Amino acid sequence: MKSQSQLIKITLVLFIMLWVSACNDENNETNDGDKTNKDVVEINDDNLITYLIPSPKDMFKLTSEEKLTYSDKVLNKKENAEKYIDTKSLEIGFGIYSADLAYVAAFNQTSTAGEYLKIVEDISDKIGLGAVFSGSLIDRFKKIESKDSLLKVTNDTYYDIVKFLEENDRNTSLSLISVGGWVESLYIVTNLQDTYSANNEIIQLIADQKNIFENLMLSLQQKEGNESINDVIKQLQPIKKVYDQLEVVKVEKTEMNDLESKKIVVGGTTKIVITEQQYNDLKKSIASVRNLLANLNV
Repeated sequence: MKSQSQLIKITLVLFIMLWVSACNDENNETNDGDKTNKDVVEINDDNLITYLIPSPKDMFKLTSEEKLTYSDKVLNKKENAEKYIDTKSLEIGFGIYSADLAYVAAFNQTSTAGEYLKIVEDISDKIGLGAVFSGSLIDRFKKIESKDSLLKVTNDTYYDIVKFLEENDRNTSLSLISVGGWVESLYIVTNLQDTYSANNEIIQLIADQKNIFENLMLSLQQKEGNESINDVIKQLQPIKKVYDQLEVVKVEKTEMNDLESKKIVVGGTTKIVITEQQYNDLKKSIASVRNLLANLNV
């Protein structure tokens, strides 16, 4: 059984294409570019596991550089939680609201974070994750005085959830939660970055999610035979259709090392290209799938 440190490492590998290259983490011990490259492990059949529940420290990092602005319009409304009754919708909903919690925490929306924490806590009881949400955790939230504290508490909870699911062999639950979290996260970012620009850093980061999405789909396909998983695979097809269209092109090595532009180069020698039409199609498909997963009648 994997230790917590191993879980965290796999999680960061899956998230690194989108967020770590966006800005430097002052708490990251691998600030040197060469050292960071050495720490990234190859994703293969042995570690292709769905750990895509949004981590506050790895999600929405662009907020520290004020490249995204806060809007509560992108949040899944609190009252929608009442619609989640069966196990599948509850676990996907847990992932959605976890992403929302990470988002409001990143923007230091303490009051809203408390409200969404309560929703996540309520759903956690219904899906057998109540042990993760102890009274001491709630007390920690009540005593939060800064953005850093809010992020730390939310981040600690995130890793506790991943560890709990892993230790209890709840891979299907982890997959459904991960799908909800990933889709909600992309829904938030694509709405905050409303307009297309060919050289926009955030647009490129969204395009690079093609790799994360493909890994997510492969992980889901490993569990085919489960009715809930099969339903989710079908529901994700509109997103897959757009990502399949994105072209992967070779780039010069100098572009890979261009720290000022911070351009993402997948695998060190390639870059995923997304056109304006493809971006608009992707944004539309993500919104459609998100609303479907969230049981919204739109």
